[in-house]
Amino acid sequence: MDKFRFISKLINSMDKSTIFNQFFYFDSLKSTQDFAHELLKSHSNFYPSVIISDIQIGGKGRKGPNWASPKGGIWMSLALETDLKTQELFRILMLVTRLLCQTLENNTRLISMVKWPNDIMINGKKVAGILLDAEVESNSICQIIIGIGVNSNNDLDFTKQMVKDRNSGIYDYDITTVKYENQNIGISNHDFIQYFLKSFDDEFQKLASSEFIEELTIYYKNKIMESQKHLRYRFSIGGNKFSGEIRKIYNDGSLLVKNLEFGHNDDLVRINSVYDLSQS
Repeated sequence: MDKFRFISKLINSMDKSTIFNQFFYFDSLKSTQDFAHELLKSHSNFYPSVIISDIQIGGKGRKGPNWASPKGGIWMSLALETDLKTQELFRILMLVTRLLCQTLENNTRLISMVKWPNDIMINGKKVAGILLDAEVESNSICQIIIGIGVNSNNDLDFTKQMVKDRNSGIYDYDITTVKYENQNIGISNHDFIQYFLKSFDDEFQKLASSEFIEELTIYYKNKIMESQKHLRYRFSIGGNKFSGEIRKIYNDGSLLVKNLEFGHNDDLVRINSVYDLSQS
């Protein structure tokens, strides 16, 4: 499907009340996140936007420019305004996490898993990630850019080699693609994006509801605790890495972790959330 037809079909599939006013689709970008930043800076009138690119040359993860984004995957950023407080950024992460899991499971029979804080996994391997950038004024989030990367139909071996190259041959997680886990059957990137955006439209405005936040929080906490049955967690404090077991997840996304290293079995450690901007 060419880009014009892709975007035309996507726009026509959205409700007229969609919160997004602009759609961009590129052959290649440094990163959709960078383009969204430039879009916000260069336009006096802000329009909530969806930015998609077939390839990202400098795709970013939460820890820096280490995300591989070859052709075949879904590389997308959403730029929009909010009236959330800085300490409520974690709500957006929980929403996007749940919507990605639901979209994945709606398009396949695969079971998703969530690794703290923002990795979507299949069979213990990373398949998608989330990156949040927020513009803050007076303790409020006035604008937010949500970066989403999904290894959908991209070549797995090629993607692994790109990740190794970007991380000097060393990285502490395994990756996969939806296609590989789906018995080598590809999915429609258009259908995936359409389902996700329509769901986002429906649920973003609910972030002001305490009942909805409780629902999201329960879902997210259950996903994280369930992941411990399949994943080994390692944490870092002051540059010191250790194996840990999550004992409690606080509502801001921070953790209470039991240190599993020899000689530290009774130590409980607080791991701060990177999504509470009120602590910045």
